[in-house]
Amino acid sequence: MQQNPFSFYDFLGYMLPGAVLLYLLTFVFGVDNLISILSLNETTNSTANQLLSFIPAVISSYLLGHILAIGSSALIESFSNYSNGYPSEFLFGVKAKSYLDSDSKMGIFGRFLLWIIILPISVFKLVLKDICKIKMFNQAKALPSPLKEAAFTKCKKVLKDEIEVDTKALVISNGIDGDYLRLLYHFIFEHSERHANKLQNYVALYGLTRNVSFVFVLTFWGALVSVLTGSSDLDWWHVSCFAALAYIFYIGFVKFYRRYSLEAVMAASVYCKKNG
Repeated sequence: MQQNPFSFYDFLGYMLPGAVLLYLLTFVFGVDNLISILSLNETTNSTANQLLSFIPAVISSYLLGHILAIGSSALIESFSNYSNGYPSEFLFGVKAKSYLDSDSKMGIFGRFLLWIIILPISVFKLVLKDICKIKMFNQAKALPSPLKEAAFTKCKKVLKDEIEVDTKALVISNGIDGDYLRLLYHFIFEHSERHANKLQNYVALYGLTRNVSFVFVLTFWGALVSVLTGSSDLDWWHVSCFAALAYIFYIGFVKFYRRYSLEAVMAASVYCKKNG
């Protein structure tokens, strides 16, 4: 399957989150220097010059998006995996361990520090999902039992017969290990263009929501510091909005992260080898 040099993920996963952060820094936090740095105020009546003036902003958004992706992967995605388990596990009913369950004291401290860093997400999750148990905020849902068993059996068969890997250690009580899921993903990507397109879309969407969630975590802390120090016109309304948006996009990330894994599992489940 051919892919364009500039993919759908590049636009959604990198450029848009970077642009959102630049917009918030410029027009909400009032970082006026960004306008002159990005040459947005040096336009003439020429249409060509006006278009060219946006090139620094576009490039900056794209590069900033890559930095956001690294940060969100290390923080937002890790928090989801620690809290819910991997999608290829909870889809098959594997219960996540306690958030602070780690083999070392440094591991426990690291998870506690992560909880503090992404405070708006961790607090909203604790209240809305863990304490109030509101169903709409629980996107880490397992498959129904009959479907779960049938899908697992077929995925195991594809791994063993088509990809030729040892599946003796693969049991439904542990779900599908991340390495096995990657094999299924690449197998489906090569053998089913219809499912490959859907997988790419889900990757782009969970990348977008994860990175934008991280943007609002950063702006939450920026707004909180500004309010406490009185260094800007921001108030508690801004702090609350950024916190809520961080959690909303986190929920979106978990949703599309699950759908990406589910699509790979379902595609493998309905795979039929073509004769000839």
